[in-house]
Amino acid sequence: MRNDERYSPKPQSDQLEIFGLGSAGEQDFQEARKWIEDNPGAWNFMVENAVRLNRKGYVSVNYLVNMVRNELHVACKNGIAPSLARIMEARYPQLKGAFNKHRSQSDGFSE
Repeated sequence: MRNDERYSPKPQSDQLEIFGLGSAGEQDFQEARKWIEDNPGAWNFMVENAVRLNRKGYVSVNYLVNMVRNELHVACKNGIAPSLARIMEARYPQLKGAFNKHRSQSDGFSE
């Protein structure tokens, strides 16, 4: 049994937030967008691997972040991983529902 099944974390919230209120989630979301803009090759690598892994089942955004670090030697903060998963799902409809997402401070922000 996985820890997320054992402890029953709260599900992702679909409530939208208002940009510009300065919440920590907005900062994470903006930082993730900046990372994508600064690292298009690493982002494409993540997307390609997410599509490949989605064919086999569940995709872990943390695994994708570690793949980028280990295989491409590109720095990526753990804190932006939830935002990266949400951006990836918004931009690539074939990945909708591929990630097992729980409540995050970046929930209310979307592309």
